[in-house]
Amino acid sequence: MPSPPSKSRVRPKPKKRKRFLSRLLLFIVAFVFITSFLAGIFYLFLLFQLPNIKSLNDYNPPLATRILATDGTVIGYLYKEKRILVSLAECPPHLIQAFVSSEDARFFKHRGVDFLSILRALWKNIWAGEIVQGGSTITQQVTKSLLLSPERSLARKIKEAVLSYRLDRNLSKEDILTIYLNQIYLGHGAYGVEAAARTYFGKKARDLTLHESTLLAGLPQAPSRYSPLLHFQKAKERQRYVLKRMVEEGFISETEAQAAAEIPVFLSNNQEPNLMIAPHFVDLVRKYLYQTWGSEFVLKAGLVVQTTLDLSFQKAAMEAILNGTQAVQGRHIYTRTIKNVPPEKFEDYCPGQGQPVSEGNRKRTDITSGLVVQIDPMAQTAKVCLGQEWTVLPFPRPLPPTSPVQGQGDDEGLANKEESPTPALRVGDVVRLRRHPVSLALTILDQNQVEGALLCVETRTGSIKALVGGKNYNQTEFNRAVQSRRQPGSSFKPIFYAAALEKGLTPATILIDSPIYYRGSPACVPQNFDHKFLGPTTLRTGLIQSRNIVSIKILQRIGIPYAIDFARRLGIASPLYPNLSLALGSSGVSLWEMVTAYNCFPTLGQQVPPYYIQKIMDRYNQVIYTYPPKTEKVMESQTAHMMNQLLAAVVKEGTGWRLKALGKPVAGKTGTTNDFRDAWFIGFTPQYTLFRPSAIACRS
Repeated sequence: MPSPPSKSRVRPKPKKRKRFLSRLLLFIVAFVFITSFLAGIFYLFLLFQLPNIKSLNDYNPPLATRILATDGTVIGYLYKEKRILVSLAECPPHLIQAFVSSEDARFFKHRGVDFLSILRALWKNIWAGEIVQGGSTITQQVTKSLLLSPERSLARKIKEAVLSYRLDRNLSKEDILTIYLNQIYLGHGAYGVEAAARTYFGKKARDLTLHESTLLAGLPQAPSRYSPLLHFQKAKERQRYVLKRMVEEGFISETEAQAAAEIPVFLSNNQEPNLMIAPHFVDLVRKYLYQTWGSEFVLKAGLVVQTTLDLSFQKAAMEAILNGTQAVQGRHIYTRTIKNVPPEKFEDYCPGQGQPVSEGNRKRTDITSGLVVQIDPMAQTAKVCLGQEWTVLPFPRPLPPTSPVQGQGDDEGLANKEESPTPALRVGDVVRLRRHPVSLALTILDQNQVEGALLCVETRTGSIKALVGGKNYNQTEFNRAVQSRRQPGSSFKPIFYAAALEKGLTPATILIDSPIYYRGSPACVPQNFDHKFLGPTTLRTGLIQSRNIVSIKILQRIGIPYAIDFARRLGIASPLYPNLSLALGSSGVSLWEMVTAYNCFPTLGQQVPPYYIQKIMDRYNQVIYTYPPKTEKVMESQTAHMMNQLLAAVVKEGTGWRLKALGKPVAGKTGTTNDFRDAWFIGFTPQYTLFRPSAIACRS
């Protein structure tokens, strides 16, 4: 059977093919035109929403307000964003090179947007299976930080690219880099390289070494993930990446990179060495600034506050308070629960325990904190971690399990002394450590309830040289030098003794030191400290030996209203109870008031109020405040001179005899309250007036 004939292929006619191609071309042109038209409209729409980049010509970011001691050392910051403006010239070259290498190697070549870097970053991220490199340029990061919101959208990315291109044309590369290094967030509240250098290393950016600079340069991608304070090993890995990029860009050699990676990193435990040297003083300055200018302004203005604090005085004052409270702790034991950290949170406090404390790093701070990670009960020692390092320290003296019996002086005893003492430390305890100023040996501070405060002013000017409001600001922010109202005991006597001299009495005036009795319910029978009576006693002897009966009779003679009015003239503003117990210091007063009053003696009757701020400058170094000196005549010069002689005799012959060991001219008065709950000393030299409650026992 014959096969059917094959069908021949029907070819389209040339006219139909041309018509199809024409329509396709027309469709493509129309599509491109419409797309371009819509893109143009969208672009124009975005242009109306773009912020004005000219605002960056005058870069004024929020800056931290700095509080300085007299020598210019920073003792405190106030901020919403901890940022300290630094110029490009103040940054070491290797710091700039580290950031450029890791964040935008082609920064000096592109025009704000680097498409080549975007493609390279995309390829590396796909190859690694995770985001290991970003495609944003330094200019784009500045644009995003200052001009745009952090939302993730196509519109925002287009705005970022357009603004980055404009910014690159409007500002120089140096200006953009300066803004970037001051604006970038680097973790733990630090914005910019200057604040980060002080936060992580306790130094200025200009003093950073290569290995420190590369550690900072690794932070912008993820400050919390690569924080050396929280994740040290990850931070080191990121540092090695930055060093590798610097080698690839030709900034350093392979040998330099390897050496920098092997140098040990010493961190400042998230604070500069001097930031905790005067916390109560800084808090006093903060409150004044907030009350005067408002917190919103102060936290962003970048003020420079020059205070009167002398660091050498402040360190000596802190040492005196710690020694004083420890001495009282040795005689009268008070216990307090120490903060304890569970093992699963050890990493937050101690991100690495690989090496013992080195000699070079031991001098950074006088007082620090540590975590007890191991205890050896046989050797009575504890292994304490300090960030990246550790040290082994002896136990503090074990604390008894029972509370002290109420007693007096050195006769105070303990109940149930037969019971064994409770352990002084447990694993996980966060302890305060103190370093001896000479030997540099670390010791664990007892966590006790004995408190103290100290205030020292320059006699002639009233400038505060040292202020300690308590031994541990982290435990309590209460400022005992200013806020506390405590009974001053016999230290109040010189005030109304001066009032008696003003009213005509003399140091030779005779009063009878004999028993007195006041009717009432209950009856009042005042006693001298030694429960003895001396009979006829001069006013001078009454003050030197702090005779209570003589003091009461002097107050009776001059009159309570007159004594209160005289105390007001000298600077005592607290309520004073109008009764004879005023002679024994029964009314609560503050240290600040007592310093103001006592300072009238060495100034020969001039009241010179204490002050703590010398001047304040704005971010442009323009002075906006200076302290106006204030003096007022409140006492006759002759009266003040006689009081100086009497208070000097208190040290030479009376209750202040221990101060003779100083070998310097000192005048002052001691004071104690019932059950030795408070112990005070206030005194002065020709140059300084000092008030120090040596111990305030906070008993429950």
